[in-house]
Amino acid sequence: MGDLTTSSPASEVPFRVSFSGHGGHLRLDPTPNPPSPIPEFVLPPAYPPESPSSVKEYLEANYLNPELHLPTAADGARVWDLDWFELARPPLEPSAARTMLVPAWEPPFRRRRPPLSSSSSRQESQVWDPESVQMDMSDVFDSGTGGITPRMPGPAKDFVRGSVNSRPFRPGGLHDDAAAAAALEKAFPEGARNGDWVHELMSGGPAQVNPPGFRKGLDLGNLKEYKSHWKCYQDGERVDEQSTSSSNDTMDKYSVQFDDLFKIAWEEDSDDKVPREDHVQQLVGDEETNDVDKQNISKLQNASETIENLDIEKQKGGAQGDVSEPQSDLDQMLLSSVKDTSRDSSGSGDGSMAKEGKVWALVGGDEDIVTNFYKLVPDMAIEYPFELDKFQKEAIYYLEKGESVFVAAHTSAGKTVVAEYAFALATKHCTRAVYTAPIKTISNQKYRDFCGKFDVGLLTGDVSIRPEATCLIMTTEILRSMLYRGADIIRDIEWVIFDEVHYVNDAERGVVWEEVIIMLPKHINIVLLSATVPNTVEFADWIGRTKQKKIHVTSTNKRPVPLEHCLFYSGEVFKICEKDAFLTQGYREAKEVFKKKNSSKLGMKPGSKPGTTAVRAGTQGRNPDTSSRDRDQKNPKPHHASSSAAAVQQSTSGPRRSESSFWMPLINNLLKKSLVPVVIFCFSKNRCDRSAESMFGADLTSNSEKSEIRLFCDKAFSRLKGSDRNLPQVVGIQSLLRRGIGVHHAGLLPIVKEVVEMLFCRGVIKVLFSTETFAMGVNAPARTVVFDSLRKFDGKEHRKLLPGEYIQMAGRAGRRGLDNIGTVIVMCRDEIPEESDLKNLIVGKPTRLESQFRLTYTMILHLLRVEELKVEDMLKRSFAEFHAQKNLPEKEKLLLQMLRQPTKTIECIKGEPAIEEYYEMVLEAEAHRESITEAIMQLPASQQSLTPGRLVVVKSQSDDDHLLGVIVKTPSAALKQYVVLVLTGDCTSSALAPDSSNQNEKEAGDFKQGYFVIPKGKRSMEDEYFSSVSTRKGSGVINIKLPYKGDASGMGFEVRAIENKEIMSICASKIKIDQVRLLEDPSKTVYSKTVQMLIKEQPDGNKYPAALDAIKDLKMKDMLLVENYYAYQRLLQKMSENKCHGCIKLKEHIALMKEQKVYKDQLNDLKYEMSDEALQQMPEFQGRIDVLKEIYYIDSDLVVQLKGRVACEMNSGEELISTECLFENQLDDLEPEEAVAIMSALVFQQRNTSEPSLTPKLADARKRIYDTAIRLGKLQREFKVPVDPEEYARDNLKFGLVEVVYEWAKGTPFADICELTDVSEGLIVRTIVRLDETCREFRNAASIMGNSALYKKMETASNAIKRDIVFAASLYVTGI
Repeated sequence: MGDLTTSSPASEVPFRVSFSGHGGHLRLDPTPNPPSPIPEFVLPPAYPPESPSSVKEYLEANYLNPELHLPTAADGARVWDLDWFELARPPLEPSAARTMLVPAWEPPFRRRRPPLSSSSSRQESQVWDPESVQMDMSDVFDSGTGGITPRMPGPAKDFVRGSVNSRPFRPGGLHDDAAAAAALEKAFPEGARNGDWVHELMSGGPAQVNPPGFRKGLDLGNLKEYKSHWKCYQDGERVDEQSTSSSNDTMDKYSVQFDDLFKIAWEEDSDDKVPREDHVQQLVGDEETNDVDKQNISKLQNASETIENLDIEKQKGGAQGDVSEPQSDLDQMLLSSVKDTSRDSSGSGDGSMAKEGKVWALVGGDEDIVTNFYKLVPDMAIEYPFELDKFQKEAIYYLEKGESVFVAAHTSAGKTVVAEYAFALATKHCTRAVYTAPIKTISNQKYRDFCGKFDVGLLTGDVSIRPEATCLIMTTEILRSMLYRGADIIRDIEWVIFDEVHYVNDAERGVVWEEVIIMLPKHINIVLLSATVPNTVEFADWIGRTKQKKIHVTSTNKRPVPLEHCLFYSGEVFKICEKDAFLTQGYREAKEVFKKKNSSKLGMKPGSKPGTTAVRAGTQGRNPDTSSRDRDQKNPKPHHASSSAAAVQQSTSGPRRSESSFWMPLINNLLKKSLVPVVIFCFSKNRCDRSAESMFGADLTSNSEKSEIRLFCDKAFSRLKGSDRNLPQVVGIQSLLRRGIGVHHAGLLPIVKEVVEMLFCRGVIKVLFSTETFAMGVNAPARTVVFDSLRKFDGKEHRKLLPGEYIQMAGRAGRRGLDNIGTVIVMCRDEIPEESDLKNLIVGKPTRLESQFRLTYTMILHLLRVEELKVEDMLKRSFAEFHAQKNLPEKEKLLLQMLRQPTKTIECIKGEPAIEEYYEMVLEAEAHRESITEAIMQLPASQQSLTPGRLVVVKSQSDDDHLLGVIVKTPSAALKQYVVLVLTGDCTSSALAPDSSNQNEKEAGDFKQGYFVIPKGKRSMEDEYFSSVSTRKGSGVINIKLPYKGDASGMGFEVRAIENKEIMSICASKIKIDQVRLLEDPSKTVYSKTVQMLIKEQPDGNKYPAALDAIKDLKMKDMLLVENYYAYQRLLQKMSENKCHGCIKLKEHIALMKEQKVYKDQLNDLKYEMSDEALQQMPEFQGRIDVLKEIYYIDSDLVVQLKGRVACEMNSGEELISTECLFENQLDDLEPEEAVAIMSALVFQQRNTSEPSLTPKLADARKRIYDTAIRLGKLQREFKVPVDPEEYARDNLKFGLVEVVYEWAKGTPFADICELTDVSEGLIVRTIVRLDETCREFRNAASIMGNSALYKKMETASNAIKRDIVFAASLYVTGI
């Protein structure tokens, strides 16, 4: 053992080993007593002896009493009250039991009873002691389809954020009927789901004695039997009453079964839980009937009295509707059970209606809810000191019922009340609620607003405050990450609140909303808050159909403070809209002033060229604001000419004087009318700064307000270090703020923006120049809103404002409770906007919610890890595929109907049918005919070959067939078509029988004048009986009516005019024809001779003569055309050999084949539309899968590999570039400062910046990562992913801040690094903050890869950039 006195200090620390939590975590606890010098030879027991009092004491200390902490100095500066929620420290580990004991129910005839003994009575032998089984909680409460996937919780450190190793939860709304049925069967035996236990309850008998899991129980005696009579129905009509004690044979002939009765009651009960607004008044009137289960029990217990009373009343003829509720309900259930047994099982039950044609979006507007709100919701989770609006009451009513809502209302209408109530319900139910916002500023502000009311935590990319809180506020990207990473905290979430849902239209981040909504588990209810959009019902219907839960849409178009819209021109205000009605008179007055002023200006300047003013006004009106700093340097002249005479005279004094003279008339006008504070929206950061600086002489605050501003700024900026307090932006903004002027845009430092926002909310800032982000990210209404311009640059082009954007910004006018009306002013500089544009902007419809869903590699890799949800399922459930998926039930019905349709069979008169093969050849020939014949007819050799007597194959006009013919006449000036004689088939069966109009020939013995019969001995073999008197040359006149039909030599023929495209093939054979006797003087004899010569040219009766050779005869030189020509000729020859060719049934059979072809095409199209292949993004998905396989992120079985797991960690930068950069060890030879500088290219977003000055190592690293991006871009393009390599590299790698981040990581002060670039300070801070998140992701990736050196490097880099003003805490979070 050794000397005890020389042992190390660590061995002298006494401890004990214990287990904690339901997971059995090992815990070491130090013992308070000092160690005894005498060794204990008798070891203590593993667990100390426990008594009921010690167990009770342990439970109270650890689980019942909240653990408090003393307020620290950091908490002392908070301006809100401390409460118990904030001081509580609940354990992060889930405390819910995983299993429970349930009784295994068995039918009475299968129960095992102990044998009768002499000591036991008959009654005791009837007692049934059920066996208890241990079941998983998810199987009991979730029925197999729930939102919580039955899996064990992960470690406590991953409770909030989750882990890549954790499996995501099963998304809600997935159809898995088989799994649901199996789980339900497992959880509840058949007898528990039908009515057998009800039968036992009413028939009496022994009751159960032992509760599940107990050895002993309490015997309360037998159940009381209720004697009653059943009213039986047969075929819907009442028959004689039967006693319950009657024989089973008597009862079986009637369709009254407990199983059916209970099933109907169960289904109706579940349907009644679906909100039926037309029954709200009835529910209010009878407050004692809230519990449906209690009603059913009372109905069954009082069945005897109920039925007897009902009999008496009905026998008296009182068919009254005011019968007691239990009586009529029981009768209706019995009657419906009889009728339902005769129905088709696949009929129109409620279940089938729920699956097919169900409306998921329920539009609110029920007056009963508003009228009886306090009866419907007597015990509100939170009381409000003001009267709620109609839409707020509706939303709260549905929240109390545990249902999802979509609230659409104007800005400042009070949507936050609904979010607050969801928080209050989560607190009341001891669950959690999550509030998501699109912008970090909204998250910080909501954290401050809710902190005094609820137990609130904040989760953003760089801040994590109290993640164990009941109410969590986070960005939508954080929630998406938690869902993909399977965070265990999702088990406890009851509500998810999506604020600013109209942000789903954002091209870059809109996809996040769709992903989160699709991935939410079943048990989570959804609250959506949005500005007014035209298609709220459509969007809610998509969510309801996706999640398989009803969404209540409640909205209001009423503004709490009505708006009036005005034009400001030449120092005057013209009202153009009031109460959502456009005032044409006000617009005309502004137009008149504009015309007068322009005419006076032209009079003052006679030397100016005509049209100069108009051109100048037009160019400046289109783009008054400029966002490029280089443009300002190139053109130092004022961008906007003043509308006053003083400004015209002083236009050479510089832009400050011009801007000041432009804004001061407006500000003075607003001050005179008490229309301040005012927000002036300028759509350029530079324009905001210039406008604020131009008001150098304005002082809009009193002495007391100046003092308040100075004290507030001193307190806020005191947390900055000395050099940061003297930054030009910090000093400059304080000078503006003291005069009541503020600036707000993305280029400001975060702390400066927060100071401006808080001072504006206090009312001491009178004029605020802001970009449109102020309307989205800050809840700070003003008295007046001014639009500097109605055009903006959206990152791609200068365009007009959309109505939705205008309404969002204009909604900031009017403070609820302070102003009776809000004023919106549109500035007019050198021109008045068109009336139609103003109407569309002010009273037009806002922008519709459109899907921005797109595939990303991160999404694909995460979903490949989820067994229950495939990527195809995610694509199906996107908003983009909503309408196609919504029509699937109708398409399924149509498909079944088409499959049931009988198909007509084709009976061939020549044996085995060959029409199908022939029809396929017809379609193939038709597909090639036009292109080939067009190319052939353009050849000179073809034109030379097409002379009279040339045999050709011509397309049939009436059938999909081709016919052999001869050219009789070539195109001429009179008829620009070929005249051909074609054989149409046997004259006895030909469909082309001669018309009566063509029977103008005389009989065989009636010879025409000019013809004579040649004696038989002088005839040659080629001569006919008749010969012409003279062989005169034809005049080219056609004396027959085309088409001319007839028959000769047993064969039908037709003479018709055709286009050259109708010639399918040119034959090598020629025959002699008599054009005169065929066209000018028609003769039967000549026709007969010509037909006979054509018949001779067909060797086997069907085969055609050989076609002209492509090379020798037609002189073709294009090899592809030659190959196609030969294939086409072989196809024609094959068609002529088919027995269907020339058949009398061909036309009929071809028509049938066309019908069958159309039917098959429709069937295939329908199947395709219902398949995954019809999804819009399916081709891109296949390409991305091939890319992931090529670079080994997944294997051939779509199993995610190591590189894929690493890519799942990359959320802030492009996942492929980041992952390849790590696996190519591009950061190994770089110092931490250099590595984090190169990584800034992944998160920096501004395109046009000054070129950074890089060290040689940084330049090499830049080239390496850029080459990697180009390689990945080319690979994606190779696999048909719509990516341009150069654009892909430019969009995902922007090196503008590499030098800045490098110097910042080396310790350079913030003021110095701002001099290295033209990027604004706010964007620098935002990039470095996001870079810290990227370092954390790279660190996690290094841990997965096992690269300890990279792990330490990322940790060092993160610590190097995390300092000073960049990571100054938010004023909303820490308070002032």
